[in-house]
Amino acid sequence: MARRSSRKQPRGDEENSPSSSESSEMMASEKLNDGEFINSASSKNDLVVVKDQSDGDDSESGDSDSGDEQMEDNANQIHEPMKGSDDVDSTSSGDNESDDEDQGAASKTGDSPPPISKSWAALTTHSPCYTGGTVAFSHAPSMTTTVASPSEDLPSAQHYILAQRGGDVSIIEASTGLLLRTLRKGKMYQGGHDLSTDYNENDDEDSEDEDMMDAEAITAFALSPNNIDVVAVTRSHLVRRYSLAAPDAAEKNLMDGKETKDKSSPKSVTSVTDPAKVAFSFGKSGHSLPVTKVAFHPSGIFFATGSVDGLVKIWDVRNGYATHALHPTSSSDGGSGRGRYTVTCLEWRPTATSLILAIGREDGSISIHDLLLNAHDTKKASLPVAVLRDHLSAVTCVAWASDVGGSKNSTGAAVSSPGARKQHGGGVFFSSGRDSVINTWLISEEDTKEVDGPKRKKKKASKDDSGQQQLVSIKVSYRRIRTMPIYEQVEGMVLLPHKFRPASKTKDQKAILDKKNIVLATCGTKGIVRLWKATPGDKDGSILDVISELSPLAAQNGDEAFGEENGGYTSLHLTSLSTTHLSPMLVAIDSEHNMTFLRAHWNGDGGATLGFYTDRAIVGHNGEILDLSVIPHVGNSDDCDKHTVAIATNSSQVRIFGLGEAKEDEIGGNTQNHSALSPRGMLDGHTAIVLSIDASPCGRYLATASKDKTMRLWHVTSQICVAVATGHTEAIGSVALSNKVGCYDVGGKAAENGAGAFAVTASKDRTLKIWPLPGTTVLNRWAQGQDGENPLDARLSARAHEKDINIVSVAPNDSLIATGSQDKQVKLWRSTDLSLHGTLKGHKRGVWDCQFSTHDRVLATASGDRTLKLWSIADCSCVRTFQGHMAGVLRVRFLGTGSQLLSSGSDGLIKLWTIRTNECESTMDGHDDKIWALDLSRCGTALFSGGADSKITVWRDTTKEKDDAVRAAEEQNIAMEQKLSNHLRHKQYEEALEIALQLEKPHQVLRVLIDIVEKDTKSSRGIETLKGHVAKWSPDRLRQMLKYSREWNTRARNSHIAMLVLKAVVTTIPATKLASYEGVTAILAGIAPYAERHFDRLDRMVGDSYLLDFTLFSMGSLHGSNNEDYSKWTERSKYVLPPKEAEGKIQIGGSLIVGGKTNRVDNKGSSDDEDIITIGDSDTDVSSDDS
Repeated sequence: MARRSSRKQPRGDEENSPSSSESSEMMASEKLNDGEFINSASSKNDLVVVKDQSDGDDSESGDSDSGDEQMEDNANQIHEPMKGSDDVDSTSSGDNESDDEDQGAASKTGDSPPPISKSWAALTTHSPCYTGGTVAFSHAPSMTTTVASPSEDLPSAQHYILAQRGGDVSIIEASTGLLLRTLRKGKMYQGGHDLSTDYNENDDEDSEDEDMMDAEAITAFALSPNNIDVVAVTRSHLVRRYSLAAPDAAEKNLMDGKETKDKSSPKSVTSVTDPAKVAFSFGKSGHSLPVTKVAFHPSGIFFATGSVDGLVKIWDVRNGYATHALHPTSSSDGGSGRGRYTVTCLEWRPTATSLILAIGREDGSISIHDLLLNAHDTKKASLPVAVLRDHLSAVTCVAWASDVGGSKNSTGAAVSSPGARKQHGGGVFFSSGRDSVINTWLISEEDTKEVDGPKRKKKKASKDDSGQQQLVSIKVSYRRIRTMPIYEQVEGMVLLPHKFRPASKTKDQKAILDKKNIVLATCGTKGIVRLWKATPGDKDGSILDVISELSPLAAQNGDEAFGEENGGYTSLHLTSLSTTHLSPMLVAIDSEHNMTFLRAHWNGDGGATLGFYTDRAIVGHNGEILDLSVIPHVGNSDDCDKHTVAIATNSSQVRIFGLGEAKEDEIGGNTQNHSALSPRGMLDGHTAIVLSIDASPCGRYLATASKDKTMRLWHVTSQICVAVATGHTEAIGSVALSNKVGCYDVGGKAAENGAGAFAVTASKDRTLKIWPLPGTTVLNRWAQGQDGENPLDARLSARAHEKDINIVSVAPNDSLIATGSQDKQVKLWRSTDLSLHGTLKGHKRGVWDCQFSTHDRVLATASGDRTLKLWSIADCSCVRTFQGHMAGVLRVRFLGTGSQLLSSGSDGLIKLWTIRTNECESTMDGHDDKIWALDLSRCGTALFSGGADSKITVWRDTTKEKDDAVRAAEEQNIAMEQKLSNHLRHKQYEEALEIALQLEKPHQVLRVLIDIVEKDTKSSRGIETLKGHVAKWSPDRLRQMLKYSREWNTRARNSHIAMLVLKAVVTTIPATKLASYEGVTAILAGIAPYAERHFDRLDRMVGDSYLLDFTLFSMGSLHGSNNEDYSKWTERSKYVLPPKEAEGKIQIGGSLIVGGKTNRVDNKGSSDDEDIITIGDSDTDVSSDDS
């Protein structure tokens, strides 16, 4: 298996790709049947032998770069069936006969050639959406209407997730886990379709150094309760408020040039593809070190920012400034001394009417601030009302439980003073940290009275028995009453409201969980989510009777828990996101950036125990995809679109993903399905990075090879390791399983002797080993865990190459094994005894992949020399070379009936090749880095690809859809053209113009406009018809028409139509509105130069025509009195300009102007009211509209 971690990488800047192919022959199709390749030249599906015009390869290929005679001999040998003397599979022919049905369907040929695939499109893309940091979930519908925005027409439920992604914030679709867009860069992959062509994942992931230099990188953010606004703080300490919503209908139509008063369109966060708009900038945060925590008040009016320097600032959203600066205190009594401790927790008390903030810091202290309690005193406003210092390490989470306990004084007695006012509020306060304990605190408040001095401002004055005025104030205290050891560093703690708990229906369930119980959920470094309960006691009793000790209520199953060895959980959240309905759930985020959705439920006999079950999971980041394998579906063939794929990342675990339809939440009766990849499980057993994966053709077993020098065989259904193969001395780079389905049922001595299924491994130690499998019966027993660790023994072993082995592949009939190495060679081995069948030489660099065809007796190889080669198995000669990749080719697969190839390379491209024509039919661009993994589903309907960019893309064949679309477009085009002809025939020019514009036929549009102008000229309507069309055109149609006019205006013949169109536009649409349309200004700038040139030409032509008139007049006066014909001509002449006097000019038919003196010339053939032509002076400004 090709891996960067254990192989030498192909480098694009070294040798160029081969300048020629080494072979010139194409083969006839030879069908594979019963372990033999049988000649079927009569089939129409066969490949035709064609002469390649390329030169021979100048590499060290030996026999493969001979002359034309040798090529012809090779081609003739390909047409011949494999003889028995080859002894490739003579020992296993009996076994092969029992599996005819495995390849019978593939060997069938129809009466016509198979369709050629020409187009593939991305069905869905799993992109990295979370790289660690803050995660925020859209709030429940009841929280979207807040004090800050009570009258806004906001959507009641928008299900999405915000997560930090490098220096940006990703917006994730909650139901499918698809990355929709990011806060700063906008549109990404949506439903698998690439919406952005210039986005590069490496901008904020691959280069940490560049990310550190990005001053705009977001370090912390928080989502407002209205589900629309996001406050983010950048690395340069800028505080901004972003709006996630789309512009309403009126604003959007205004941008498009439409005037409308419709403002009823709902805002949708998940439907927007543009970057989020900065609604307001608060300026610099005032922190000296990066801000790591941001928290919104439940009202949405205020938010707090906490920094590494320990400072917390309170901001007013409405007015846009900071109201308080809360510094840490270093003294134990909460005095004025200041410390510098990182803020690790920010939490507002969840009531919109109070302003109580708890600040947890790295030194284990918790500062409680009540911003309303001391609002009258500016000196005390920023001081904490209480400082809790009982934690020994960083405080990670806090929570308030109201309606528990009461207002008690420091001695534990209940406060019943008539003057007492509960401004702060009572109840119980919980805190947890990395010191592995949960502390329970009792909140109390009591009145304090001080003598009102002459300089003290009075808040509330009363008189004692002696008559002195006293000031009544309220003192708040937090007293620790319980400490519960958790025995793990607590990273997440939430208080579960009643709606997040399973309903207790039976008596036994009520005994375990009562409505009055307080329930806490915790998670931490042990990777287990736990539930704890505490029972409220007597409010009038002692302090210890207020609430009981926390006791365990439920815990995650060990099989479903993330585990301590994997890094544990990093945070815990409450959310109401679900794939089917608005149901509350817990979301645990682990150290590998996965989001696991959990729901508590009753299980066991009669539902007497409480537990968790995993609803679903979202994988935030996969790391580098090293290999993947599609697991064949076992069962109903109708489920061909539901695929399961095993993926090896740069970790010791193998992840199982399923492709299916993910149903969005039902909101307002609308449902929508999307195809998405969702986690289905994880195979954990290797101790080092997994480098290669292969699935058995029956879909029951999966083989994985790792850098820990072992190969493991897994039972897919139970996801249990059933066998381990040890024996290699170096990392195993590639593994392959036998391809005959029937062989997996063979067991006993027959399996040990090589008649059953087997696994073959290739290692960095340059050896090849074959491991017999004991058969389905034994493997199923091992899957039940009855025999413990089950080792496999190698039956055959051989030193295969002189350099690292990159790939191993098994023939469809299990007779041959192919290995590709960094020594530029591919070797064929007989599976019965690992004897060498042949060596394929011709590549100029290491071979990364090789695959047997299931229909033809050929082998395809991919190399770092940027080429693909097709080899004849019969004589080990190269028959075809494919060039086109700009970097090394890493993977190759046969498509369909073996007439096409799919390849992926280091250039991040997937190419589709047709073997017969040696041409690339299509290039798919969906990755930003090397594509290490490529595999096809058994039915050929889905293609999976994964690469170093952490993306997993699922492709589907869209050839038929595109052909149908082209055919439908052609049919529609023919129908529209017929309608256009009919309208022109009946002189229905208005209808013809709209159809011609829809068809985007500029020539037809020009013809129709000429007819419209001629028709209006005859009826003296000017351009009224054209103005009517302009008034109805949309901005896009207007831009289209102006572009046509710009092209027509370049030719003098059509310039008058272009000018009339332009006149209709500028006289119909106001200039300000026209200038607001995108692109119109640039189009008009292109029209102006040619328009000026045409006007200059017309002026010159009109001026020249005056000389002609003067000449004709002079010639007519020579005839003396015999000027009857000339008089008739002057009467019929139409003069284009009125009489005009100018110095040094001559007028014909009126006055002679010489030297500024006017002499009247009487002409009997003309009257004073007639227009005359002026020679030498033109005035186009006063000409008529249609002249």
